[in-house]
Amino acid sequence: MRNAKLLGFLVILNFMTASMGLPLAGEGGKFSASNITPVVFVLAAGLLFFRARQHVDRRLVAAFLAFNLACCLSFVIFLLRYAWDPNFPVLLFQDVELVFCMLLWWFARENPEEFRSAVRTGIYCSIPVYVAFAFYDRHTEAPWFSFGMDDKSHSAVLMCCEAYVLIRFFGGKLDRLVALGLYVATYMTISRLPVFFLPALILASMRGSRYAPAITIVATVAAAVLVATLGDTLSAIFVVYDRLSSVEMVTGSDSTAAHLVLLKTALKIKFSDPWAFIFGTGPGNFSKALSSFPVSIAEIEALDPQLVAFAREGRAPLHSMPLQILLDYTFVVFLLFVYYVLWALRWLLRRKVLPDTVFFLGFMASATFYSLHNKPYFYLVAVTVAVLLVQAGEELAKQRSRRTRPDTDLILTPTPAG
Repeated sequence: MRNAKLLGFLVILNFMTASMGLPLAGEGGKFSASNITPVVFVLAAGLLFFRARQHVDRRLVAAFLAFNLACCLSFVIFLLRYAWDPNFPVLLFQDVELVFCMLLWWFARENPEEFRSAVRTGIYCSIPVYVAFAFYDRHTEAPWFSFGMDDKSHSAVLMCCEAYVLIRFFGGKLDRLVALGLYVATYMTISRLPVFFLPALILASMRGSRYAPAITIVATVAAAVLVATLGDTLSAIFVVYDRLSSVEMVTGSDSTAAHLVLLKTALKIKFSDPWAFIFGTGPGNFSKALSSFPVSIAEIEALDPQLVAFAREGRAPLHSMPLQILLDYTFVVFLLFVYYVLWALRWLLRRKVLPDTVFFLGFMASATFYSLHNKPYFYLVAVTVAVLLVQAGEELAKQRSRRTRPDTDLILTPTPAG
């Protein structure tokens, strides 16, 4: 019980610091509060896991080692070809996040009530952190709110996920009110990504109502039209960066064109080079690939010159999780990613719970436009929602079993004659 409370406290701490993605030591780097708290959880949970289980599934160990071996091999290949410095810090934190995923799942399945309590408490404890950073953002020159994250859209996705968890899996009046506040606050980031989550939030809040699908469609279309029609107006009023661009001057159709050209260039890098196709360029090496591979960046530079400058400094974003996984890792890893996405979607469709399926599609759509997999909160919310979905499914199965089970108390046992 004491161990469960310790890990529950660390889960709360991870939710509290999930949005604190700004580096602690100057500009750039991986040492942020949101990166440190998963490490603390891994150390504590790992010790307790081996004390309780004393073994790990060999298939997991083999897959983990194969993943790291493939990444190290790509580091060696491109060190020899282009003298790229191996990006070991990115790989190290990726490993931590994968282990964090597995240990968080183990804790949640072993201690479901403690996990649920920690998730709800953690989301509530994250709100003062958002408020504190909002006051900080209010006094900066930037006319938007990032709520502590190094990217505004990442904050928007995190808050949308927290809002969905509160509405779907807890659902009290206070939970719904807080969820509404979180979702409304996401638009202070001037991000378009919250629109992807609106259908799931409406469906979850109106679950059981026959009007929920119609209201969801109308509200989502209205929100999308509003964002599309007022997007340029808001950009002119607030003078903000376009969410798909890395430079302030690029807005409207030019920013979308820059984003599409960026993705097209990433595909050229992957499929025009056999080494990149088989082994990937290595975690976090997109900037180096953009600067080193024989691909034309004139079109990107014409649309977004700052992104090319960032690439030369080693910090150009790709802005797409599927393409980032495709480019960074071996083609086998990408195929596994696609397989598990389709497997999860099939599982959700078979359960026939519409809000969960729509949330999953919205979550994947947001990941298509931003590289979420390199953020610890991605693993935190993904595992949290997955565990709560499984628990909800198990509870539903138990209820159905009770309805179909014969009432054995009413069956009379015959007694022997005489």
